[in-house]
Formats: sequence, structure tokens, C-alpha cells
Amino acid sequence: MLNCESLSRYTEKCKEIGNIDPYNIPRHAWKDITTLLGGDLPDLRHSDIYQYLINFKSAYNHKELRAYRSLEAYKYFIAGWVSELLIADIKQGNGSTLCIVTAKVRHSQSLNEEALRPWFAMEKEGPIIAAHCSCVAGLGEACSHVAATMFAVESGANWTKKESCTSQPCGWVLPSCSSFKSAPLAKIDFTSPATKYKNFDKQELHPSSCATPRTKKQLVSMEARQKFLETLKNSGIKSASLSLIPGCNEDFIPEGSFLPKPLSTLFSKDHTSLTRTDILQVAWQVYNTTCISQQQVDLIEKSSRKQTKSIN
Repeated sequence: MLNCESLSRYTEKCKEIGNIDPYNIPRHAWKDITTLLGGDLPDLRHSDIYQYLINFKSAYNHKELRAYRSLEAYKYFIAGWVSELLIADIKQGNGSTLCIVTAKVRHSQSLNEEALRPWFAMEKEGPIIAAHCSCVAGLGEACSHVAATMFAVESGANWTKKESCTSQPCGWVLPSCSSFKSAPLAKIDFTSPATKYKNFDKQELHPSSCATPRTKKQLVSMEARQKFLETLKNSGIKSASLSLIPGCNEDFIPEGSFLPKPLSTLFSKDHTSLTRTDILQVAWQVYNTTCISQQQVDLIEKSSRKQTKSIN
């Protein structure tokens, strides 16, 4: 429910667009904007959005809006927060066409609340005349929800100018995000909204009904895989990936891990209570079960070469 001041301003907005309240326009008069050809879309450009959000005079203080933060509302559009983009064309007495655009836009801080329904009105090939949203910022002429709707229309108009829908599998579609669910980090796209928006016009749309099915990837045979690993191992370069593959990770195993256990590990407190005969029997068991390979002998000799020079 609007307060008296906001209700008065909303009435003035409706008068500016021919005493039309967009919320009272019947459903059959609205068209899904994503199904229209380029010529049927309003000629909305970045300059028009900037002109409205920054230079439009506020009805409250008659100063420029300067809503610079709303210029980043393209992030809402790229994130898929704009849906059900509709347009109503209204013929005016002077022969011009007034375009009223509305959409559902999610809240920026309360994603689970019911989406807002902002609208803005503009001439078919002219500037933006008025805009409204039921959020607090929208009552003051401009907000991110209104701006996100503008960016959605601007992207669609710019896209369809390049090539008509009749020469493509389908028309342009809005980025969508119907729900917000948690996901592992590996499955989250961390591409910045600025990069997504920059690449948005370069995307090619292919609906599921006419999209080319993905070809099934052919698995590499075990022989080819083993041959590749051997070539990589014999290249003379230590590849970190080989350190995780059994049979190829010998070069990554420290030499110290091949050394036999030192004699100090044979100590046990239980042996202190044994007689000399029992100790000799234990020693004989250790001797019979201990085996040192030639590789271990070489490693011991190599690692102890400088031992004679030690002062300890």
C-alpha cells in the first residue's frame, strides 16, 4: 500500500503515459517480448538507460537522479533474476507508439520472497518516460529492479538486430534462474557478471528441440594410455601427474624410504627382563627375518660417505 506522497507521484506517472496504469492493463494485451522480432522491440540503448538513471530529474527534489549503483543492475539480468518479460504497445493520438515493459525481478536481499513487478514506459524509438517499482528505491523513480528490466530489453533488442529470428533456430531468450540451490565449488561458475555480460551477445542459442546432440566421447584404450605414460616418463622431464600413477611414480619416491629400518627400532622394554639365552634367541630370530637388498646396501654406502668427516 502506497503512502499519500507515493500514491500522488504514481498518479502523475500514469498521467505522463496517457492516464494508463500498467498494473491495470489486461493480460491479453501483453506480449512475451522474447518472441518478438527485432523490429517489434523498442529501440532501447545503453545511452537511454544512462540518460534515465543518471540525468532524469526527480519529481521530489527536481535534481538529477544520479543512480550510479543502478548501472550495475545488469548483474541481476545476467544472473537470471529477470523473468516473464512482457511488453504492451499502446497507440497514441499523435500516431506514435508507447511501449510499456514489465517483468518479474527477484529481490536483491530476499531471494525467497515473491518477485517484484517493475515497469517502465518509453517511446518506440525515443527516451524512457517513466518507471516504477514497489520497492523503496523504486518509489523514488529508479532502482536496480527497474534497471535490470531495462538491460534485459536492451540486450534483446541488440541481439535481434544482428539477425532476425526467422534465420535462427529460435528467438533470443533470457538467462534464467528458477531456484537457488547449494552446489559443490567445482560446479559453481565464478565468472564475473561483467565478463558474462560482455560475452552475452556472442552466445549462440540452440533450443533443445533443434540442438545438435552431443557426440559420445570415445574412450582411450589401455594400450594407448600406457604408451603415452611411458613416453611421458622417458622424456626426461618429471611430470607431476606421473607422481599419482602407480608404476610411473618411482622417480618421485624419496631415496630414504628404501633404506632398512635402523637398529634402534629393535629396542623394546620387554627385552630388559629377558635372560642372556632369551636375548640371543630373539637376536637370532631378527637375524633370520632381516633381509637387506643390494639396492639398500648401495643407498646406505652412498648416504654414509661423509660420515667420517663428521665431528660428532
